[in-house]
Amino acid sequence: MDEFQLTNRQFVYNDHMEIPLFPLNTVLFPGWPMPLHIFEPRYLEMVRFCTEEKSPFGILLIKQGKAEGDLAVVPHDVGCMVEITQMERLEDGRLLIMAVGQERFRVLSLNRNRAYLVGQVEQMPYLPEKTAPLQEAANELHPLVLDYLTQLTTLADNIEFDPTQVPTEPESLSHMAASLLQVSLETKQSLLEARKVSNVLTFLTGQYRREIDILKQFPRQEMGNFSVN
Repeated sequence: MDEFQLTNRQFVYNDHMEIPLFPLNTVLFPGWPMPLHIFEPRYLEMVRFCTEEKSPFGILLIKQGKAEGDLAVVPHDVGCMVEITQMERLEDGRLLIMAVGQERFRVLSLNRNRAYLVGQVEQMPYLPEKTAPLQEAANELHPLVLDYLTQLTTLADNIEFDPTQVPTEPESLSHMAASLLQVSLETKQSLLEARKVSNVLTFLTGQYRREIDILKQFPRQEMGNFSVN
């Protein structure tokens, strides 16, 4: 088995660019890690292209179709670009990779002429907002996320939780809080597509209050394995 790390890729993210696309039954947010097991020939080819051409690829939630073996799969229009940071090549040719979310993007057009899906995409930055109210919204959510994770640690002995891992910067906090929250994929997709960070923070604040109330009713050791790493 060959294992190596890919660091300092220095991808150039243009406003409009063409990238490989990987439709999956998941929603990934910027800054969040995504371990992937690559075994389909088309996606092995995609990873080879990304490493050779120093290209990111995009993860998109599937709207219609299946993740494996479906050449006609239809993804959502908004996803997250990812950078491959680690890769392990197994003896049978399969790959274990660690990808990390980078930028949100919107698909402008799809190209199905390759073995894997390719899209012409544009970056999707959040709309600008006033700093003070935005930070106030983050300051309201931050202790709730800490409380939520603390409640989880009381429900299972094998939970890893370091409070310093929870950011206070509004955008980073919104991404982490949305990733941790146990809601439907459709709800997470809506959060990923949001145009304002303040809207995400407000929604998450209400959700976390409800989740904390629910967790307080759970008996100890019912949560199983959980980690914020």
